[in-house]
Amino acid sequence: MNSSKFKQYNFNAIAIRDYYPSKEQPTNSLWVYEQVKGLQKYGINSLVVSPSPYIPKILRNTKRFYKYPYINRNIENYKDTYVIRYPYIKLPSKYFLKYNTLMVNHILKKYISKFKPLIIHAHFGRNGVAAVKDCKNKNIPLVTFFYGDDVGVAEYANKLKKYYLNLMRWGDLFIALSIDMRKDLINMGFPPEKTIVHHLGVDLSLFNPRKRDKENEQIIFLCAGRFHKYKGAQDCIKAFAIVAEKYNNIQLRLIGDGPYIDNLKMLCNELNINDKIIFINNFKMDNPRKVVLDEMNNADVFLFTPFESEIGMKTGTPVVLMEAQAMQLPCIATDHAGIPEVLNFGRSGILVRQRDIEQIANKMEELINNKEKRINLGLSGREYIEKEFNLDRQIYKLSEIYHNLISKK
Repeated sequence: MNSSKFKQYNFNAIAIRDYYPSKEQPTNSLWVYEQVKGLQKYGINSLVVSPSPYIPKILRNTKRFYKYPYINRNIENYKDTYVIRYPYIKLPSKYFLKYNTLMVNHILKKYISKFKPLIIHAHFGRNGVAAVKDCKNKNIPLVTFFYGDDVGVAEYANKLKKYYLNLMRWGDLFIALSIDMRKDLINMGFPPEKTIVHHLGVDLSLFNPRKRDKENEQIIFLCAGRFHKYKGAQDCIKAFAIVAEKYNNIQLRLIGDGPYIDNLKMLCNELNINDKIIFINNFKMDNPRKVVLDEMNNADVFLFTPFESEIGMKTGTPVVLMEAQAMQLPCIATDHAGIPEVLNFGRSGILVRQRDIEQIANKMEELINNKEKRINLGLSGREYIEKEFNLDRQIYKLSEIYHNLISKK
């Protein structure tokens, strides 16, 4: 490694997150960016090591790969954070998880040797696995964040447990996003005394909700996110189709993209509701973040209905659900994984059973007919997010955790 080109930098921490936000995908893992940026205020200056799959030019602009970040062996300034997107040949993790982890470790150790960080924070369990051996050998505290799809129950948990054995033994701290997730980690074998709950947060200054007491001629339901099968947007569509048979003044808008998007469009066609459904791919727009905020401000009800996969994979505590509440949107969401915690266990939003289309439809109809309840849920949601998921507060708490670990080492 050419050391001279890094002389201008002074990092005391390394963050590991593949798919760190980029020009191509500015909304991806935005919470990691906000942590890295926010921690600077408390003396934690991180280099983000973001191993990036090498995408040949011939594939770059295809539907599947257009959102992938460009590789960069040099340190770049991304919105006042510093990231290096070192290339590697990534194989499907379903079959080659250990190989991908070895590649990330090979990349990471270059920067551990160069910058000698006081702490490493790995985002997602697989990056904790990639870092643990070098952290142990060099006596560097390692914090590993788990987010949902890297935690599991049933068949998936058994597979991950073998993979996580060294991390369980040598990692310094394991952060779960919810009570439910912490329980799953402990059941997998993570030591309870080193496994804590720490909530993500949202920057409340970005969320300026409109007044929702005006009479709306049309009730707009909104879904937003990455569209995968287990995110459950298909259940929102099926429930909406039931309600649309009774009400003409409703619309469903879906913002985002993902591998399941064509399935969702086919479903709308089969249910004959295309005239009441709007798909918006904000990833192909100049400011995808603003598109989401504008749509939230114009909507009346937010829907989010993920469910547990057949092998036990779960989601975490969805930031998009925090954002919807911050925008005073009443929310209907499934009682899945950490979602009840984000909705204050049903006190700041409506919880429904996973995959229960009839119940989702009933709650949608209830909010169509009860404007007062929509307003009150929106106000309760904003108040709860201000208290429990305030980004400034959560960053400060995290900085205290980091400094305590550093001082102990």
